Amino acid sequence: MLAAILASGSAAAAHPGARPGEAFTFKFSLGPVDGGRARMSIGNPVSKRGRHLIAVHGQAETTAFVKMLARMDDDYKLVFDAGNLLPVSVAETERGVRERRINVSHVEPRIADVDFWSPEKQHKGRHMLPRIARDPLSGYFALRALPLADGQKLDLDILDGNALWRVALTVHRGDKVHLEGDAAAHPAIRIDGVARRIEDSGRPRAGMGPRSLTIWLSDDADRVLLRMEAETDLGKCALQLTSYMPPPVRVADERTPELPGIETR
Repeated sequence: MLAAILASGSAAAAHPGARPGEAFTFKFSLGPVDGGRARMSIGNPVSKRGRHLIAVHGQAETTAFVKMLARMDDDYKLVFDAGNLLPVSVAETERGVRERRINVSHVEPRIADVDFWSPEKQHKGRHMLPRIARDPLSGYFALRALPLADGQKLDLDILDGNALWRVALTVHRGDKVHLEGDAAAHPAIRIDGVARRIEDSGRPRAGMGPRSLTIWLSDDADRVLLRMEAETDLGKCALQLTSYMPPPVRVADERTPELPGIETR
């Protein structure tokens, strides 16, 4: 089922992060319950005002069983700059247990305009960010682009709608992860992290404790997200890869792009 991501046994030194034509499908779970399915596809670059922009479309939908308890459908559209993998705009619509629409325009790397709507609250405002921030998807693409040496520590800020998080990550090479339906374990890069909610000033947000997360990327040239586990507003969630379509064209000389906002040590 996942033979496409196992073709290469050696890890590439660098990766561009997101390649036009890639497509992914995942299953996600809420605690022990199978929650639903998600898919994501990466479009072709478009030149605009001297930049090459790429659009990513993601969708998630709960299973029929979970819908009886708490329906959730999510549509996510990201446009990012291919030169540095920074987000340009994010449009997210959630329906079901949590109804909301969020449009984020990254005016500059440290300035984001957020238009938030929910039945209980509507808000438009500008975030003057303490550091360069990425959305969750462009944050993942940046991880794919890094060499990810064993023991390397990474710090970055993630703007998820109106919520700003400071994330500390530690890389572990030589790990393996089991995926449902596969007999053998997959060689993986494990990235353990802690996310802390912060204010636009950079100070910790009162009353919110840290949340843990773990990410497993395939330890090969594709750096596909194999599995992710994280603490969320809905409880402990897990995301697991079910299929991957590689890009129709692979670039032979793939170099790490400039990645502002990612601190490494």
